[in-house]
Amino acid sequence: MKKRFPQGFVFLLCYVSYVAIYAARLNLSMASPGMIAAGMMTEVQYGFIGSVFFVTYACGRLLNGVIGDRTAPWVMVSVGLLFTGISNLLIGVVPTYIIILIFWAINAYAQSMLWSSLLRCMTGLYGKEKANKKVPVLVSSVSVGNIAGIILSTWMVDSFGVRWAFLLPGLLTVMLGISTAVVLKTVPEGPKPEKQSFPVGEFFRNRKIRGILLPALFHGVIKDNIGSWMAIYFVTKYAIDLKSSAWFVLLIPVVGMVGRLAYPMCYKLSKQREHMISVICFVLCGVLAGVLLLDLPLPIIAACCLSFIYALISMINTSMLSMFPLRFADKNMVSSVSGVADFATYLGAGIGSAVYGFWNAGGDFSAMFLSGVILCIVSILLLFIQKPFQKNAT
Repeated sequence: MKKRFPQGFVFLLCYVSYVAIYAARLNLSMASPGMIAAGMMTEVQYGFIGSVFFVTYACGRLLNGVIGDRTAPWVMVSVGLLFTGISNLLIGVVPTYIIILIFWAINAYAQSMLWSSLLRCMTGLYGKEKANKKVPVLVSSVSVGNIAGIILSTWMVDSFGVRWAFLLPGLLTVMLGISTAVVLKTVPEGPKPEKQSFPVGEFFRNRKIRGILLPALFHGVIKDNIGSWMAIYFVTKYAIDLKSSAWFVLLIPVVGMVGRLAYPMCYKLSKQREHMISVICFVLCGVLAGVLLLDLPLPIIAACCLSFIYALISMINTSMLSMFPLRFADKNMVSSVSGVADFATYLGAGIGSAVYGFWNAGGDFSAMFLSGVILCIVSILLLFIQKPFQKNAT
């Protein structure tokens, strides 16, 4: 008989594991100003690396979402963490452009193996009803990971150089990969879907799933490019050094975590209508993106606007990638639906990163913020088709 670990311990390990992969993702963002200054890459090359990461992650989420419904969660999580760690270690050892490009893509695919399987761990560990309460808490690991990643990467770059921004997260994720292989193996897997229960075409035939694909893609353009470009934004826009800019960048995930933590209350107040939450958040995001189009004189004002945008977009992210897929638990398709929603999200992030690499190269970020306003308006219109203010609209 398998030794069972306490539920709280298993949950904590899942939480820390997802925090760690954000430390192994944001390290490039925080190291990028120094790497660009050292001639390791240009802004356009950095944008391309970001695009490769997001597109690879998107395709990985689509594929691994389906695989994750049929493979033991501990296998997906532990293998993902191990390859995340190995990729970061190799980048730290040989930080040249071509090595970064190749292994950052491998890092992206490895990280795409985790989330759907962690959702399965929650349903296997707690059951569907209790998982609805645990998943919003688990989602807060994204914000904690952002905060930890910014602090850790800034400290490592400032104290030891850019290599250690990759070496330390690499070592951490390798150790977590070994730990999850032991601990998560004891978590019940739950029922698996029938072989033909959810063909790929169903993603597009199902009205509920089809209706969130474009809003998910558009929110991905906004969310992940905030994290990718903000260190460069503050350094170039306001002519401050990396260490000083880190305090402004750090404010973004800190406020974002407030949005994550507030989600359970908002979900309850909305009577479990996640699309209603998304519509309201898109409205507020569009307004704040419009404010950023102005020539704001102080970096703290811009940081506040970006922080609230990130908090709001994080709530949309929770609705689309975590709460919406749980509606398909009875059909054993949580991992698959989460995967296709994440695919759309990171495909949008990849497209945005490539485009913004050209738009932001001269230090003018107005086109990026204007696109945010437009994407919010279009997303609101698309979500209204889903009748978000009706109960159980999804």
